[in-house]
Amino acid sequence: MAPSADVAAAGLTPAEEASPTAATTITQKSDDTPFQQQQQQQQQQVPVLDTASSSDLPCVTQLNGIGIKGLKAPTYFSVNKAIPFLSNTPSPIPAEALLAATSDETVGRVPDGTVFSVPETHDLIQTLFSPSETKTMPEWITLGIMGTTIALFFFTNTPREAFLAIFIFWRCMYNGGLGVLLNAQSKDRGLVRLAKKIGLGPTNPEKPRTKWAQFLVNQITKKMSKKGAPYDYDAMPLEFNTWILYRGLVDVILVNDFTSYIVFAVSYYQSPEGGYGGMDALRYAAGILMLLFNLWVKTDAHRVVKDFAWYWGDFFFLVDASLTFDGVFEMAPHPMYSVGYIGFYATALIAQSYWVLFVSLAAHAAQMIFLHVVENPHIDKTYNPPVQKKAGDSGSSLNKYFGRDLIVFQNLDWFRSTDLQTVAIVAYTCIAALAVGPVDCPWKFWFYVGQTLFWRFVHTYGLGAILYLQSNHRTWNRHFIKHGETPRDAFQHWKVIYNTTQMMSYVSFIICALRFFVIPESILSDMFLLRATLGALFVILHSWIAVSIYEVIGSSGWFYGDFFIDELRYRSGPVYSGLYRYLDNPLLYTFSCWGIAMTCGSPALYAITLFGQVSNWLFLRYVEQPHMRRMYGSQIRQEAGVERVLKSKVGDMGRGVEKLAKDLDLMDVLNRIKDVKKTGEKELRKVMGPEAWKEFVARARGRKAARGQALDMTPPESEDEVDSIASDSPSRLQDGMRLRNKASIDSQFSVSSQEDGQKKGIKNTRRDSSKNLPMAVERIIEELEDLVDQARPRMRAMVGETALKLVGDTRSAVVPVDLYSVRFPSCRADEPATFRLGQPIVIEFTAATDTVTARDWIGLYSATANPNTALTTTKSQGRWMFVTGGSKDEWDADSESAGVTLVKASAAGHSIGRVPVELSSTINEKSGMAHSVVRGQLTFSNDRLPWAVGVYEARYHYQGKHDVIAISRVFEIVADEYQWQESSAETAAAEEKAVTEALEKIVETCADIDVAGGEQELRASDNIMDRVKVDNCLDVSSYAKYKEVVARRIVYTIKQTFGVEFSWKVVGLDGTTGQLAKRVCSARHALQPCEYEK
Repeated sequence: MAPSADVAAAGLTPAEEASPTAATTITQKSDDTPFQQQQQQQQQQVPVLDTASSSDLPCVTQLNGIGIKGLKAPTYFSVNKAIPFLSNTPSPIPAEALLAATSDETVGRVPDGTVFSVPETHDLIQTLFSPSETKTMPEWITLGIMGTTIALFFFTNTPREAFLAIFIFWRCMYNGGLGVLLNAQSKDRGLVRLAKKIGLGPTNPEKPRTKWAQFLVNQITKKMSKKGAPYDYDAMPLEFNTWILYRGLVDVILVNDFTSYIVFAVSYYQSPEGGYGGMDALRYAAGILMLLFNLWVKTDAHRVVKDFAWYWGDFFFLVDASLTFDGVFEMAPHPMYSVGYIGFYATALIAQSYWVLFVSLAAHAAQMIFLHVVENPHIDKTYNPPVQKKAGDSGSSLNKYFGRDLIVFQNLDWFRSTDLQTVAIVAYTCIAALAVGPVDCPWKFWFYVGQTLFWRFVHTYGLGAILYLQSNHRTWNRHFIKHGETPRDAFQHWKVIYNTTQMMSYVSFIICALRFFVIPESILSDMFLLRATLGALFVILHSWIAVSIYEVIGSSGWFYGDFFIDELRYRSGPVYSGLYRYLDNPLLYTFSCWGIAMTCGSPALYAITLFGQVSNWLFLRYVEQPHMRRMYGSQIRQEAGVERVLKSKVGDMGRGVEKLAKDLDLMDVLNRIKDVKKTGEKELRKVMGPEAWKEFVARARGRKAARGQALDMTPPESEDEVDSIASDSPSRLQDGMRLRNKASIDSQFSVSSQEDGQKKGIKNTRRDSSKNLPMAVERIIEELEDLVDQARPRMRAMVGETALKLVGDTRSAVVPVDLYSVRFPSCRADEPATFRLGQPIVIEFTAATDTVTARDWIGLYSATANPNTALTTTKSQGRWMFVTGGSKDEWDADSESAGVTLVKASAAGHSIGRVPVELSSTINEKSGMAHSVVRGQLTFSNDRLPWAVGVYEARYHYQGKHDVIAISRVFEIVADEYQWQESSAETAAAEEKAVTEALEKIVETCADIDVAGGEQELRASDNIMDRVKVDNCLDVSSYAKYKEVVARRIVYTIKQTFGVEFSWKVVGLDGTTGQLAKRVCSARHALQPCEYEK
């Protein structure tokens, strides 16, 4: 029994999930005013396209392939809301920049706001294998490597292991090589920056390209040029040209990956023992059908996403286009990576090789890792930015129902009685199984079977009856309210019972399977290896489905919250996102039980699994569906995505057959055959006479009866052949049936075992939901990155210290170190520098005008973190800024500017980047010469602050390195300590109010709520996590992590201020400062006797 699509109410359901066939646009458009008042006169002179028009394609010329350099995205296109990395798009554009555009053109947008008309591109088959198309160097390389691989197979005695190694190489190049490149491009536009660095940008007469760069430019131009229409390389953005160059690399890898796989599979092909037979015919037929299905998936997916998404174009630039995600995109999540790889298993089925099967599984797994590590994070960052809730919006009314609920063994707390109860039941069941021992007599057999059926019956029928009565009569809530408890208490008891019975139904089944399992004499006997492989895949599939649906419906849907919680009833419609886009009830089929039963091969396990399957269907039919119809009525859809696609395809086939029959006039032919048969019988009867005709009919009926056949079945010759095969080779027919069943299961698994659905616009081509690697893998990756980052400065320190010992410190000879300084203008020189926890820190720096660079930076460190005053050897943890006011994302901006060229003059004064500076002259104490210096101020706030009390220092580093030019005096970060008063009944309310006011200030500081800047003050009823800003978060995952960071700041400040320690999760559980203040006061009072005794 598992939650269906209709269990939970959707808070925010993507439009494309609720209506998969609806057209969606890649870039959102708003109805905001496009231009400011000073541009209204220009608008009256130049016609502008209506923003509400479906053909609104701004800033595009009629000339295909000519980009309009310098034109930026208009403000009425909400680019900064829909696409995070376009948040810095300048606005607005002049009215004359809006040129007429046709609907046939595709508009591209690069991160700096430039829009251009995307030239037409052609698919790989057309350009690579067409003799009339001009070939570029990557295409010749592709054809050469492919030809070499094929020649090795046909004309040499190369061992088949070599072809396996070749395929592994190209698969690693695909998932590893392309994955690294795309990841670098997604995170910091690494490929575009590299292209710019090697000289692939626009032509610069002052800095001509190298021969290698010019060669690459010529290849791009040759690739995109058409007959009579040369390609203007400099007119197109660097992002588009880089994408074209990247496509060439993709073609080389993808074509040879496919070629090497085919050669590998053919080399491992195994001929059937004893010659070909019916089983082999079935195997080949199933494999061919799967290959045809794979071909349809790929072609239909390309029909929808076109070349742009096929070659990961949105890693480089975005386009304004409308896409209808129908066909295969309604059938499975990520169809190009899920069901699009069914051809691998078809090839393994035809080759009849376990080597091909397991290598195909590994290759498919690598592709799914590529999807989760590379594509899904980019899709989330680009198309699914986190949403900032408005101040005052609060979902705290539901927080009281959900906390650290035990789901299987997740959130297990050994100090919680209900958790210990669940663990005790599981442990008792396992110990009882060990005491009973293996199945060696009938009563032990029925003990294990009865135990499994008992828990299945309780979980499905017992809990189903509770839900039925609760839905119709609120029986469960009435019972607890009658005895003085609340609906929240009733729901808490339900969650414990539901989780315990659900877990025990699977634990008892696994114990039963272990006792019924018989170790085979050989893993190859009775197809055990194949059954075990499919069984393991079914278990993995079931686990993935369970995790995926929990991500969609959450705890409220998992525990059937809308049966118990009034706030959830009738709040919104059913959920049709994630897996529910394709199936109404993904966990209706207990794949894990079928997989375990398949591995063990026990008839009893098959019977138990079938009983559970029927039980799930009855629960859905008589409990869930009536409840959902009563709640949502007409909002429930009539058919799921897979059902809709299948009906559509069957309908198309039926209409095609009818059209063919009509075109060929087959019905008329059949009618004429029937007329001829009737006429022939009449004429034959006349010729033979009545008696001879009766005798002829009797003999014919006798022959049919002897064979057990009906009178008008297959002709005798064909029947004799069937009888001969059935009598001579019954085992072959049975084997053929087993192989057919295997192929059917294989196909079903391949269709059902993959990822989440596609999201709105181009984001729908490869994402959704998912969102992310398991938490354990993410933490391992983060820890490895931390180790590498920690090792890098230490190695640099060792090299620097060695250099100092060998050649001495020559910094002063290059940079006038005496002219550099760092200080705190808000602190008096004769008093200690002190800042409150979370208070912005203003740092004033002084640098020599002739040697200051755009990559000079200042970082904040613990005073004891760096023993070497000349070199920084520890991480700054993000607490640093360039002297230009920029961050790491702006590393390229004016990176080569230094000295006086870096200082810009304007009417408002001088500046370095975004930092206003003052120019002055000073005397160098060592040389006695006058030097020009600049003074500026940097403000460290929010994430750039040290969020821990202690003693720190500021370090000025030179030219993007860790060489220290100047160090400030130490400063201390302190926390204000709250003065508790003696509590009593009269002062409790006043004390709680005072704590609430103090907490509001703490939360405003930790969450960076700028009340002085105009933001709304935090109220006691506001949800704290909803006020956390979403500005610097690229996707939902990073926003969730940032919320955790803010919560940790809050509980740390509470500990320093009030002397009470909490887990960071308490902030989300309480939700508001009012509830958090009550918790602080009650915790303080509860701990006060202990502190007094101490």
